Amino acid sequence: MQEAVIAGYLRTAQSQSRPNDPGRDWFHKLRGDDLLSKLLPELLKRTGVKAEEVEDCITGAALGVGENYTYGGRLPVYLSNFPDTVAAKYVDQQCGSSMAAVHIGAMEIMLGYADIVVAAGMEHMTRVPWDRHFAKRGTRKSI
Repeated sequence: MQEAVIAGYLRTAQSQSRPNDPGRDWFHKLRGDDLLSKLLPELLKRTGVKAEEVEDCITGAALGVGENYTYGGRLPVYLSNFPDTVAAKYVDQQCGSSMAAVHIGAMEIMLGYADIVVAAGMEHMTRVPWDRHFAKRGTRKSI
C-alpha cells in the first residue's frame, strides 16, 4: 500500500453567517464556489503541483443545494481553471464532508488509483441557511 501525505493546507478566514445582517458577514458578496476557486490555484502554487498533475478533486459540502451546489464537484474545478482532464466528485456527509473528502483522497492514493488528489470543503451559509425555510422554498420536502 502506498503512503499518502498531506502536502499542503489552505482555507479562507472564517466568517459567521448572518443572513439578516449580511454587512457583518465578511464574505456575504462571494459565493462558496468563488471562495474555493481562489484557494485551489494558490494551494497548487504553494505546493509546486501543476493543475494538470491533479488526478482528482474531491469537494465536500454538508448541504449541496443553492449556492453550495457543486455540479458533482465540477464547478470548483472549472472556476479554478483546472484542465478538463481533472476528475471531480462531490461528497455529502453530514458534519464531516471535508474530512470525508480527505479520507477518500487518501484511499485513492494508498490503493494506487491516484498520485495527486485535492480534497476540499465548501460551504457558504449566509444565503443558504439550514432552517425550516428550506421546506417553504422547496429545497427539500417538509417532513
